[in-house]
Amino acid sequence: MRKALYVTCAWGAGAAVGLLGCPPVAAQSLRYGPEQGASFRYRTDNELQVSQRILGRENLYVLKSGGVVRLTLLHPGNRLLWRLGFDELSMRVEGAFPSPRVEELRGTVVNLTTNSRGVVLEAVASGVVPPGLGARYVERAATAFLPHLPSAERPVSSWTDTLTVTEVLQGVTTEIETVVNYTVSDTSALAGRAVVPVEYEGSIVVRGSGTLGGSNVSLSGRGTVSGHYLYDPGERIFDLHEQEQVLDSTLTLDSPEGMPVAIPSRQVLRAHSERLF
Repeated sequence: MRKALYVTCAWGAGAAVGLLGCPPVAAQSLRYGPEQGASFRYRTDNELQVSQRILGRENLYVLKSGGVVRLTLLHPGNRLLWRLGFDELSMRVEGAFPSPRVEELRGTVVNLTTNSRGVVLEAVASGVVPPGLGARYVERAATAFLPHLPSAERPVSSWTDTLTVTEVLQGVTTEIETVVNYTVSDTSALAGRAVVPVEYEGSIVVRGSGTLGGSNVSLSGRGTVSGHYLYDPGERIFDLHEQEQVLDSTLTLDSPEGMPVAIPSRQVLRAHSERLF
């Protein structure tokens, strides 16, 4: 995972001021809440590798996407309304599938409602949204864009989040449970600005069942997630977010002829978002 260049404050015994004038390491109160109308631009770089073994044959494809995302706060408060749009966007697939056309997505925006922690309450694509990949891609990208801040209102130095998401796709209902441990690191600086680094790691459990093509199917899997982000206390927004997810899962089809068919797969996601100043 690529590491961003930021400077950690150094402290001597009994020092009152660090090399960059940063406050001492302590519990932090982290909340999203920039000024109404504030707009932020981020350079994004994402890569998803998917490998599957079907009847002894290995299939692999890689989806790479990147661009410039513009995030604007339309309405502050307990329910924050954001607008997320793509100033630039590119997408390429290496493997068995053709690369999708993304020209029309540049005019698409997502209205995103979150709480002050960055947990998404609603995501709706608007504008000229092309069918198929278009709406799904921008809504999923918007939902995963903001890193989560602590649930406690009081200042904290570490916390644990449990997130359960249920998805239904082509007749299969899947429950994804993610448990993540967060830790506030040494206060640092990025581009001459004081920031609060947060590191995290956790586990993913996937369970699913349903029917696919007339056959009963079940899905099970486990994985890990890790990453870090930089929170800007001055503007109450994040300046950088890097994450890696690794998920190993098995889809089992109950064949009417007798022997069930197991399809193991591995997904590796690497995501990078860095604010442009």
